[in-house]
Amino acid sequence: IADLGPLLDAAHEVLRLVGVSSPALDVLVSAARAAGAWGAKLSGAGLGGTMLALAGEPDVEGVRQALLAAGAVHTIHTQGGA
Repeated sequence: IADLGPLLDAAHEVLRLVGVSSPALDVLVSAARAAGAWGAKLSGAGLGGTMLALAGEPDVEGVRQALLAAGAVHTIHTQGGA
């Protein structure tokens, strides 16, 4: 699953370059990556405030805290199965 991280990062970069991201989303994506997420990208049509980050269980709380510190209003943790 960690191999999906760089694909999320690349997808976000494309979306940023075509103009559907926003400075606020870019800050959240960067904060998630800096806190140990394997990758992150905006979700939906962009220009809003939704993004997703993929992280291993040991890094989830750090990523969540980094997102809140960077201005996220809410975070949701969804755990995948094996």
